[in-house]
Amino acid sequence: MAHVKRRAVSEEQKAQRREDILNSARELFQSCTRYDAILMKHIAENIKLTKGTLYLYFKTKEEVFLSLYEQEFVTLCERMQRGILLKTNGGTRKLDTGDIHEVLVQSVTGHDTFLRLNGLLHSVLEQNIEFETALRFKTMLRDLMIENAAVFEANVAGVGPGRGAELLLLVHEVTIGAYHTASPSPCLNLVFERPDMQFMKLHFDEEFPKLLGYLLKGFLTKS
Repeated sequence: MAHVKRRAVSEEQKAQRREDILNSARELFQSCTRYDAILMKHIAENIKLTKGTLYLYFKTKEEVFLSLYEQEFVTLCERMQRGILLKTNGGTRKLDTGDIHEVLVQSVTGHDTFLRLNGLLHSVLEQNIEFETALRFKTMLRDLMIENAAVFEANVAGVGPGRGAELLLLVHEVTIGAYHTASPSPCLNLVFERPDMQFMKLHFDEEFPKLLGYLLKGFLTKS
């Protein structure tokens, strides 16, 4: 019989248990191509928890992966801010369109866990949750977006006061759109193997930088 972990008692133990659950979900998500194939029991069994214990921390699978998305979003914001501050040479200059394009592309592309979760965010992860969970999640996103927007406004030429958040929301929309169009079903992947269909097969690492470039050119020119 597999050893089952004892119940966490102290706040420190509970925090660690919650982190263990999220690490388990991350591991399963990264090794499984289908989100719907991952069940709560799999997340629990992966770290030798009972399913009942798991439900003490998260009421639904969506809550688990929404919390995982939070971690990924925080890391994304950190990458953006770090990239901007490195490009400004200690705040001695404002970034131009090419600079911020490079920062955003490097911050977003190649980070598959974030991209997959981001693609599921509105259609899946935000669906089966309670009001309090939704409010807490959106408040977290709002606060991080405001913080990041201030960094953009202070360091990117053409992003005036109050426009940093608008730009970040547009980047979010472009990221989701490019990811979905570049993630066809297995059946469509077979269709795109036909010589006469190959030009319709899109690749995120190509489409996202291209669409982002159009967005930044229009947004910063308009500013």
